Amino acid sequence: MKKSIKSTITTSLLASAACSLAALAVIYLPNFAPFIILGAIISIGLVIYILRQPVFGLYLIAFLLPFERLGSFETAGATVRASQIFAFITIIAWLLTFLAKKVNFSARNPLIIPIALLTGFSALSMINAINLQRAAMIFLFNTFVMIISIILPNLVFSRKILHRVIKVLFISCFLVSLFGIYQFLGDMAGLPPELTGLREHYTQKVFGFPRIQSTALEPLYFANYLLIPISLGIALTLRRGQQEKTPLRPLYIIIIVGLAIINLILTLSRGGFLGLFVVLLFSCLLLIKHLLSIKKIVLITIVIVVTAISAFGFLKITGEDKNVEVFIEQATSYSEGVGVEERFSSYDEAIELIGQHPIIGVGVGNFGPQVHKNPYQTPDTGWPIVNNEFLELWVEIGILGLASFLLLIGIIVMRTIKALRTSGDNLTKTILVGLFIAFLGILAQYQTFSILYILHIWFLIGLLVATQNLIFHSTKKHAATKKSGVVQNSD
Repeated sequence: MKKSIKSTITTSLLASAACSLAALAVIYLPNFAPFIILGAIISIGLVIYILRQPVFGLYLIAFLLPFERLGSFETAGATVRASQIFAFITIIAWLLTFLAKKVNFSARNPLIIPIALLTGFSALSMINAINLQRAAMIFLFNTFVMIISIILPNLVFSRKILHRVIKVLFISCFLVSLFGIYQFLGDMAGLPPELTGLREHYTQKVFGFPRIQSTALEPLYFANYLLIPISLGIALTLRRGQQEKTPLRPLYIIIIVGLAIINLILTLSRGGFLGLFVVLLFSCLLLIKHLLSIKKIVLITIVIVVTAISAFGFLKITGEDKNVEVFIEQATSYSEGVGVEERFSSYDEAIELIGQHPIIGVGVGNFGPQVHKNPYQTPDTGWPIVNNEFLELWVEIGILGLASFLLLIGIIVMRTIKALRTSGDNLTKTILVGLFIAFLGILAQYQTFSILYILHIWFLIGLLVATQNLIFHSTKKHAATKKSGVVQNSD
């Protein structure tokens, strides 16, 4: 009875709030009234369902991970994304479920310690922050995405849920990759940015061909996201057993991986290329014994040839032979150019600031205000960043913050190795290999950009811990069953 009353009160409050917001929106945006009302109805339904079934929020987050620019809106100088909204609602649902003790939240998460340390040292670094408002905002953003990695292992408590999450990730990747191809072809056909979703400086006006960003904020973030489904797809294609049922059919996975790689190439993100190289390198190293098959070698060759021809074909569609040369030049230039010069300049500035505040840093989110001429006014192009996550952590949060992040990485690596050495479920271990390879690729790309509060990265980290837990649990269950069988035989 009490639960029913609480549920009714919650539903009524949500409905009232949504109706009030919708009414205000209709008053100020009467032309969009039908869409606003429809959106309000759908949103209320989704929120209520997530509050009752938090795992549904997890599926929504997984689907919305790449939707950074499209489907987002600006408020109070910050970009609010659909994935963040549903992530926040999922956190609330998780907390309510925890308080009601409907579920025993006993999932192990050794990352709580390094995350707590990183959060604590971030707060401590704010003592030196020249722009306290930005420091507080970045601190909250970082804390928010880290919480996702903490609650996720409690939501992914079965292989069935894990497989559904992986399936949703693949479906989302397929859709945003198709949209990326549309962006490229649409821009080459002369469609305006309003219809393609491309930002002005990523259209063909710059290089003679567009750099696709799909639904992401920038090409490099889109490339970073694509490393996750690409790595998962490679692992599931090469490592799975013949009788194992993957979250999607193998043919579908191969198509999605090929399409994702084409998209990543067309982002022209050198950091993305570095991440892809690391993904392919560790795929070879960790899956070497699974590559020694004529069938798989032929399959890999076909995928590589088709992907390369497709990417080359898209560049040839532009009608300018020089565009291929421009693409290759931009993709392979790591020592010259305006972007490279700015990157090395930011490294020098970061090293200088580290010398001034080596222990606790200049303040979380405060590298930009420190090097900009006006530390209190946001530049039109955004605050400068170090373009190297490890260096930025050191300069902003100090050596203590960097050590906490390195501890987090070390725990993930050691725990993954331990999980892969157990006798757990093979398909779950295959998924873990894919997630781990994606993590290594993202760490490699982190040498070229430095934004910590990226939701898909912390979603991946949480999913890694959840998958490790499932393997350890299945190993213990298998050991207990085996021991029970021995006892029964001895009786």
